[in-house]
Amino acid sequence: MIITQKPLKVLLIGGTGTISTPICETLSQDENIDLYVLNRGHKPLPLGAKPLICDFHDVEKMESLLSEYTFDVVCNFIIFKPEEAIEQIQLFKGKIQQYIFISTVVTYNHENAVMIHESHEQDNCFSQYGRDKTRCEQIFLKAYEEFGFPITIVRPSQTYGYDRIPLSVKGKSCWSVVDRILNDKPVIVHVDGKSTWHCTHTQDFAYNFVQLINNEKTIGQAYHNINPVIVNWDMIYHTLYALLNKQPQIIHIASDTLAMSEIYDIESSILGDKQYSCLFDMSKMQKDIPDFQNHIMIEEGLKIYLEYMDTHPEKKVKDEQFDEWCDYVIQAYQDFCGQLKKSGRL
Repeated sequence: MIITQKPLKVLLIGGTGTISTPICETLSQDENIDLYVLNRGHKPLPLGAKPLICDFHDVEKMESLLSEYTFDVVCNFIIFKPEEAIEQIQLFKGKIQQYIFISTVVTYNHENAVMIHESHEQDNCFSQYGRDKTRCEQIFLKAYEEFGFPITIVRPSQTYGYDRIPLSVKGKSCWSVVDRILNDKPVIVHVDGKSTWHCTHTQDFAYNFVQLINNEKTIGQAYHNINPVIVNWDMIYHTLYALLNKQPQIIHIASDTLAMSEIYDIESSILGDKQYSCLFDMSKMQKDIPDFQNHIMIEEGLKIYLEYMDTHPEKKVKDEQFDEWCDYVIQAYQDFCGQLKKSGRL
Protein backbone atom coordinates (compact mmCIF):
# COMPACT_ATOMS: atom_id res chain seq x y z
CA MET A 1 0.00 0.00 0.00
CA ILE A 2 1.06 3.60 -0.57
CA ILE A 3 2.58 5.04 2.60
CA THR A 4 0.71 8.16 3.65
CA GLN A 5 -0.53 9.97 6.71
CA LYS A 6 -3.80 8.96 8.30
CA PRO A 7 -6.57 9.67 7.75
CA LEU A 8 -6.25 9.48 3.98
CA LYS A 9 -7.40 12.72 2.36
CA VAL A 10 -9.62 11.89 -0.61
CA LEU A 11 -11.23 14.32 -3.06
CA LEU A 12 -14.17 13.25 -5.20
CA ILE A 13 -14.90 15.47 -8.19
CA GLY A 14 -18.57 14.85 -8.95
CA GLY A 15 -19.72 12.55 -6.19
CA THR A 16 -23.51 12.65 -6.60
CA GLY A 17 -24.10 10.72 -9.85
CA THR A 18 -25.26 7.16 -10.45
CA ILE A 19 -21.77 5.71 -10.14
CA SER A 20 -20.28 8.08 -7.59
CA THR A 21 -23.07 8.43 -4.99
CA PRO A 22 -22.56 5.04 -3.26
CA ILE A 23 -18.79 5.54 -3.44
CA CYS A 24 -19.23 8.85 -1.66
CA GLU A 25 -21.50 7.22 0.93
CA THR A 26 -19.03 4.38 1.54
CA LEU A 27 -16.01 6.65 1.94
CA SER A 28 -17.90 9.09 4.17
CA GLN A 29 -18.45 6.26 6.68
CA ASP A 30 -14.78 5.24 6.78
CA GLU A 31 -13.04 6.70 9.84
CA ASN A 32 -9.71 6.38 8.03
CA ILE A 33 -10.88 8.68 5.19
CA ASP A 34 -11.02 12.47 5.32
CA LEU A 35 -13.47 13.00 2.45
CA TYR A 36 -14.02 16.12 0.34
CA VAL A 37 -16.45 16.45 -2.56
CA LEU A 38 -16.17 19.11 -5.25
CA ASN A 39 -19.27 19.84 -7.32
CA ARG A 40 -21.88 22.55 -7.91
CA GLY A 41 -23.68 21.72 -4.66
CA HIS A 42 -27.05 20.87 -6.20
CA LYS A 43 -27.50 17.62 -4.26
CA PRO A 44 -27.00 16.84 -0.55
CA LEU A 45 -23.93 14.94 0.59
CA PRO A 46 -23.77 12.23 3.26
CA LEU A 47 -22.71 13.18 6.77
CA GLY A 48 -18.93 13.18 6.93
CA ALA A 49 -18.33 14.47 3.40
CA LYS A 50 -16.99 18.03 3.24
CA PRO A 51 -18.43 20.05 0.34
CA LEU A 52 -16.31 22.21 -1.94
CA ILE A 53 -18.72 24.20 -4.10
CA CYS A 54 -17.39 24.88 -7.58
CA ASP A 55 -18.29 24.22 -11.21
CA PHE A 56 -15.72 21.74 -12.53
CA HIS A 57 -15.54 23.70 -15.79
CA ASP A 58 -14.56 26.92 -14.00
CA VAL A 59 -10.86 26.05 -13.98
CA GLU A 60 -9.62 29.29 -12.41
CA LYS A 61 -12.08 29.13 -9.53
CA MET A 62 -11.34 25.46 -8.95
CA GLU A 63 -7.59 26.11 -8.87
CA SER A 64 -8.06 28.98 -6.41
CA LEU A 65 -10.38 26.95 -4.19
CA LEU A 66 -8.14 23.88 -4.10
CA SER A 67 -4.98 25.89 -3.41
CA GLU A 68 -5.98 25.86 0.27
CA TYR A 69 -6.04 22.05 0.44
CA THR A 70 -3.80 19.04 -0.02
CA PHE A 71 -5.04 15.60 -1.00
CA ASP A 72 -3.64 12.09 -1.18
CA VAL A 73 -6.13 10.70 -3.70
CA VAL A 74 -8.37 12.37 -6.28
CA CYS A 75 -11.24 10.50 -8.02
CA ASN A 76 -12.81 12.28 -10.98
CA PHE A 77 -16.16 11.05 -12.31
CA ILE A 78 -16.91 13.88 -14.75
CA ILE A 79 -14.04 14.11 -17.23
CA PHE A 80 -15.35 13.68 -20.77
CA LYS A 81 -13.04 15.78 -22.96
CA PRO A 82 -9.26 15.62 -23.56
CA GLU A 83 -8.75 19.25 -22.55
CA GLU A 84 -10.27 18.46 -19.14
CA ALA A 85 -7.71 15.70 -18.62
CA ILE A 86 -4.89 18.12 -19.46
CA GLU A 87 -6.25 20.70 -17.02
CA GLN A 88 -6.46 18.11 -14.23
CA ILE A 89 -2.89 16.95 -14.77
CA GLN A 90 -1.67 20.53 -14.61
CA LEU A 91 -3.68 21.13 -11.44
CA PHE A 92 -2.56 18.05 -9.51
CA LYS A 93 0.90 17.29 -10.94
CA GLY A 94 3.33 16.52 -8.11
CA LYS A 95 0.69 17.09 -5.43
CA ILE A 96 -1.09 13.72 -5.02
CA GLN A 97 -0.33 10.04 -4.65
CA GLN A 98 -3.13 8.71 -6.86
CA TYR A 99 -5.58 10.04 -9.45
CA ILE A 100 -8.49 7.77 -10.47
CA PHE A 101 -10.17 8.53 -13.80
CA ILE A 102 -13.54 6.98 -14.67
CA SER A 103 -13.42 5.97 -18.30
CA THR A 104 -15.70 3.47 -20.08
CA VAL A 105 -15.72 0.26 -22.12
CA VAL A 106 -17.20 2.37 -24.92
CA THR A 107 -13.59 3.26 -25.70
CA TYR A 108 -13.18 -0.19 -27.29
CA ASN A 109 -13.61 -1.15 -30.91
CA HIS A 110 -15.79 -4.21 -30.51
CA GLU A 111 -15.78 -5.53 -34.08
CA ASN A 112 -12.82 -7.90 -33.92
CA ALA A 113 -13.14 -9.60 -30.52
CA VAL A 114 -15.68 -11.19 -28.22
CA MET A 115 -13.58 -11.51 -25.04
CA ILE A 116 -12.33 -8.01 -24.20
CA HIS A 117 -9.22 -7.48 -22.08
CA GLU A 118 -7.95 -4.11 -20.84
CA SER A 119 -5.29 -4.12 -23.58
CA HIS A 120 -7.86 -4.43 -26.39
CA GLU A 121 -7.88 -1.95 -29.30
CA GLN A 122 -9.62 1.33 -28.47
CA ASP A 123 -10.89 4.38 -30.41
CA ASN A 124 -14.52 3.34 -31.00
CA CYS A 125 -15.36 4.08 -34.63
CA PHE A 126 -19.06 4.76 -33.91
CA SER A 127 -18.94 6.77 -30.67
CA GLN A 128 -17.48 10.26 -30.25
CA TYR A 129 -17.97 9.82 -26.51
CA GLY A 130 -15.82 6.70 -26.65
CA ARG A 131 -13.14 8.40 -28.75
CA ASP A 132 -13.00 11.36 -26.36
CA LYS A 133 -12.57 9.03 -23.39
CA THR A 134 -9.81 7.22 -25.30
CA ARG A 135 -7.97 10.52 -25.81
CA CYS A 136 -8.32 11.25 -22.09
CA GLU A 137 -6.81 7.87 -21.21
CA GLN A 138 -3.91 8.42 -23.61
CA ILE A 139 -3.17 11.82 -22.10
CA PHE A 140 -3.16 10.44 -18.55
CA LEU A 141 -0.98 7.44 -19.47
CA LYS A 142 1.49 9.68 -21.32
CA ALA A 143 1.76 11.82 -18.19
CA TYR A 144 2.39 8.66 -16.17
CA GLU A 145 5.13 7.54 -18.54
CA GLU A 146 6.81 10.96 -18.81
CA PHE A 147 6.76 12.17 -15.20
CA GLY A 148 5.02 9.55 -13.08
CA PHE A 149 1.57 11.11 -12.84
CA PRO A 150 -0.13 8.51 -10.58
CA ILE A 151 -3.08 7.56 -12.77
CA THR A 152 -5.48 4.66 -12.27
CA ILE A 153 -8.10 4.13 -15.00
CA VAL A 154 -11.44 2.43 -14.37
CA ARG A 155 -13.61 1.24 -17.27
CA PRO A 156 -17.22 0.41 -16.33
CA SER A 157 -19.75 -1.18 -18.63
CA GLN A 158 -23.34 -0.10 -17.93
CA THR A 159 -23.63 0.76 -14.25
CA TYR A 160 -27.17 1.29 -13.05
CA GLY A 161 -28.81 2.31 -9.81
CA TYR A 162 -31.90 3.54 -8.05
CA ASP A 163 -33.33 5.72 -10.83
CA ARG A 164 -31.62 4.15 -13.84
CA ILE A 165 -31.75 0.66 -15.35
CA PRO A 166 -30.30 -1.07 -18.43
CA LEU A 167 -32.51 -0.43 -21.46
CA SER A 168 -32.04 -0.78 -25.20
CA VAL A 169 -33.71 2.38 -26.53
CA LYS A 170 -35.02 5.02 -24.15
CA GLY A 171 -35.97 8.68 -24.02
CA LYS A 172 -34.93 11.31 -21.51
CA SER A 173 -35.24 8.83 -18.65
CA CYS A 174 -35.70 5.11 -18.07
CA TRP A 175 -39.27 5.79 -17.01
CA SER A 176 -40.07 6.57 -20.66
CA VAL A 177 -39.91 2.82 -21.37
CA VAL A 178 -41.63 1.70 -18.15
CA ASP A 179 -44.49 4.09 -18.90
CA ARG A 180 -45.06 2.42 -22.27
CA ILE A 181 -45.08 -1.01 -20.66
CA LEU A 182 -47.59 0.07 -18.02
CA ASN A 183 -49.83 1.49 -20.76
CA ASP A 184 -49.66 -1.71 -22.84
CA LYS A 185 -47.69 -0.07 -25.64
CA PRO A 186 -44.93 -2.03 -27.40
CA VAL A 187 -41.30 -1.18 -26.74
CA ILE A 188 -38.30 -1.26 -29.09
CA VAL A 189 -35.29 -3.53 -28.56
CA HIS A 190 -32.39 -3.52 -31.01
CA VAL A 191 -31.68 -6.46 -33.33
CA ASP A 192 -33.26 -9.68 -32.02
CA GLY A 193 -32.74 -9.01 -28.32
CA LYS A 194 -30.19 -11.81 -28.02
CA SER A 195 -26.95 -9.80 -27.87
CA THR A 196 -25.27 -10.21 -24.48
CA TRP A 197 -24.83 -7.48 -21.90
CA HIS A 198 -23.06 -6.87 -18.58
CA CYS A 199 -25.10 -4.96 -15.97
CA THR A 200 -23.35 -3.74 -12.82
CA HIS A 201 -25.35 -2.34 -9.95
CA THR A 202 -23.86 0.84 -8.55
CA GLN A 203 -23.61 -0.66 -5.05
CA ASP A 204 -21.41 -3.49 -6.35
CA PHE A 205 -19.36 -1.06 -8.41
CA ALA A 206 -18.70 1.00 -5.28
CA TYR A 207 -17.69 -2.03 -3.21
CA ASN A 208 -15.00 -2.96 -5.71
CA PHE A 209 -13.99 0.60 -6.61
CA VAL A 210 -13.01 1.67 -3.11
CA GLN A 211 -10.46 -1.17 -3.04
CA LEU A 212 -8.54 0.59 -5.82
CA ILE A 213 -8.04 3.65 -3.63
CA ASN A 214 -4.60 3.88 -2.04
CA ASN A 215 -3.64 0.62 -3.78
CA GLU A 216 -0.14 0.93 -5.25
CA LYS A 217 -0.68 -2.02 -7.64
CA THR A 218 -3.17 0.05 -9.60
CA ILE A 219 -0.92 3.02 -10.49
CA GLY A 220 -0.41 3.25 -14.25
CA GLN A 221 -3.04 0.58 -14.85
CA ALA A 222 -6.55 0.31 -16.36
CA TYR A 223 -9.27 -1.94 -14.93
CA HIS A 224 -12.69 -3.29 -15.78
CA ASN A 225 -15.11 -2.87 -12.87
CA ILE A 226 -17.97 -4.96 -14.20
CA ASN A 227 -20.33 -7.66 -12.97
CA PRO A 228 -19.14 -10.78 -14.85
CA VAL A 229 -22.63 -12.32 -14.96
CA ILE A 230 -24.03 -12.16 -18.50
CA VAL A 231 -27.60 -11.53 -19.63
CA ASN A 232 -29.15 -10.60 -22.97
CA TRP A 233 -31.53 -7.75 -23.78
CA ASP A 234 -34.65 -9.86 -24.02
CA MET A 235 -33.84 -11.36 -20.62
CA ILE A 236 -33.68 -7.85 -19.14
CA TYR A 237 -36.97 -6.80 -20.72
CA HIS A 238 -38.81 -10.03 -19.91
CA THR A 239 -37.73 -9.68 -16.28
CA LEU A 240 -38.98 -6.09 -16.23
CA TYR A 241 -42.30 -7.10 -17.79
CA ALA A 242 -42.74 -9.88 -15.21
CA LEU A 243 -42.07 -7.50 -12.32
CA LEU A 244 -44.70 -5.13 -13.75
CA ASN A 245 -47.17 -8.02 -14.24
CA LYS A 246 -47.40 -7.30 -17.96
CA GLN A 247 -47.18 -9.49 -21.04
CA PRO A 248 -44.12 -8.70 -23.18
CA GLN A 249 -44.74 -6.61 -26.29
CA ILE A 250 -41.29 -6.23 -27.80
CA ILE A 251 -40.59 -5.01 -31.33
CA HIS A 252 -37.13 -6.01 -32.55
CA ILE A 253 -35.64 -3.57 -35.05
CA ALA A 254 -32.19 -3.68 -36.67
CA SER A 255 -29.53 -1.47 -35.11
CA ASP A 256 -28.68 0.13 -38.47
CA THR A 257 -32.33 1.06 -38.94
CA LEU A 258 -32.62 2.62 -35.48
CA ALA A 259 -29.34 4.50 -36.01
CA MET A 260 -31.01 6.48 -38.83
CA SER A 261 -32.71 8.54 -36.13
CA GLU A 262 -31.93 12.26 -36.19
CA ILE A 263 -33.57 12.76 -32.79
CA TYR A 264 -31.64 10.24 -30.68
CA ASP A 265 -27.93 9.39 -30.86
CA ILE A 266 -28.47 5.69 -31.43
CA GLU A 267 -25.32 5.43 -33.52
CA SER A 268 -23.26 5.96 -30.37
CA SER A 269 -25.42 4.10 -27.87
CA ILE A 270 -26.22 1.02 -29.94
CA LEU A 271 -23.90 0.79 -32.97
CA GLY A 272 -20.98 1.79 -30.77
CA ASP A 273 -21.89 -0.31 -27.75
CA LYS A 274 -25.11 -2.24 -27.13
CA GLN A 275 -25.35 -4.18 -30.39
CA TYR A 276 -22.27 -6.28 -29.59
CA SER A 277 -22.14 -9.55 -27.69
CA CYS A 278 -18.98 -8.89 -25.72
CA LEU A 279 -17.55 -10.56 -22.66
CA PHE A 280 -15.33 -8.48 -20.41
CA ASP A 281 -12.42 -10.18 -18.69
CA MET A 282 -12.29 -9.39 -14.97
CA SER A 283 -9.14 -11.29 -14.00
CA LYS A 284 -6.97 -8.17 -13.64
CA MET A 285 -9.34 -6.51 -11.16
CA GLN A 286 -9.82 -9.79 -9.30
CA LYS A 287 -6.05 -10.12 -8.95
CA ASP A 288 -5.26 -6.59 -7.81
CA ILE A 289 -7.95 -5.89 -5.21
CA PRO A 290 -8.50 -7.94 -2.04
CA ASP A 291 -12.17 -8.88 -2.38
CA PHE A 292 -13.88 -8.56 -5.77
CA GLN A 293 -17.62 -9.23 -5.38
CA ASN A 294 -20.94 -8.63 -7.15
CA HIS A 295 -24.15 -9.49 -5.31
CA ILE A 296 -26.97 -7.62 -7.05
CA MET A 297 -28.16 -9.44 -10.17
CA ILE A 298 -30.51 -7.94 -12.76
CA GLU A 299 -33.83 -9.07 -11.23
CA GLU A 300 -32.97 -7.63 -7.83
CA GLY A 301 -31.60 -4.48 -9.44
CA LEU A 302 -34.82 -3.94 -11.39
CA LYS A 303 -36.85 -4.51 -8.18
CA ILE A 304 -34.77 -1.90 -6.39
CA TYR A 305 -35.43 0.55 -9.23
CA LEU A 306 -39.20 -0.01 -9.26
CA GLU A 307 -39.42 0.29 -5.48
CA TYR A 308 -37.40 3.50 -5.59
CA MET A 309 -39.61 4.99 -8.29
CA ASP A 310 -42.74 4.13 -6.30
CA THR A 311 -41.36 6.11 -3.36
CA HIS A 312 -40.33 8.99 -5.66
CA PRO A 313 -43.39 9.57 -7.86
CA GLU A 314 -42.03 12.96 -8.90
CA LYS A 315 -39.53 11.08 -11.07
CA LYS A 316 -42.28 9.32 -13.03
CA VAL A 317 -42.37 11.91 -15.79
CA LYS A 318 -43.91 10.92 -19.13
CA ASP A 319 -41.69 11.65 -22.14
CA GLU A 320 -44.17 12.68 -24.83
CA GLN A 321 -41.55 13.12 -27.55
CA PHE A 322 -40.10 9.65 -27.01
CA ASP A 323 -43.57 8.12 -26.84
CA GLU A 324 -44.55 9.66 -30.18
CA TRP A 325 -41.21 8.67 -31.73
CA CYS A 326 -41.68 5.03 -30.68
CA ASP A 327 -45.22 4.98 -32.07
CA TYR A 328 -44.02 6.35 -35.40
CA VAL A 329 -40.98 4.05 -35.71
CA ILE A 330 -42.97 0.94 -34.76
CA GLN A 331 -45.79 1.75 -37.17
CA ALA A 332 -43.36 2.52 -40.02
CA TYR A 333 -41.47 -0.70 -39.36
CA GLN A 334 -44.62 -2.81 -39.24
CA ASP A 335 -45.94 -1.16 -42.42
CA PHE A 336 -42.69 -1.99 -44.19
CA CYS A 337 -42.78 -5.60 -42.98
CA GLY A 338 -46.41 -5.88 -44.13
CA GLN A 339 -45.59 -4.56 -47.60
CA LEU A 340 -42.62 -6.90 -47.88
CA LYS A 341 -44.76 -9.87 -46.93
CA LYS A 342 -47.51 -8.92 -49.38
CA SER A 343 -45.00 -8.63 -52.21
CA GLY A 344 -44.80 -12.40 -52.41
CA ARG A 345 -41.12 -12.16 -53.30
CA LEU A 346 -39.56 -13.21 -49.99
